[in-house]
Amino acid sequence: MPIPESKDKYTYADYLTWPEGERWEIIDGVPYMQAASSWQYQAISGNTFGQFY
Repeated sequence: MPIPESKDKYTYADYLTWPEGERWEIIDGVPYMQAASSWQYQAISGNTFGQFY
């Protein structure tokens, strides 16, 4: 998914204008789209946590 507009730095005010159905985060003015993790990743990380616990 492309960044909504092309500019140097983005702010929280810019973020509020983006579509609600997408998950974005802004780090130092650079937007990053957040991908949902797969069920396989969740299963592996859950099992790994269980081993450490």
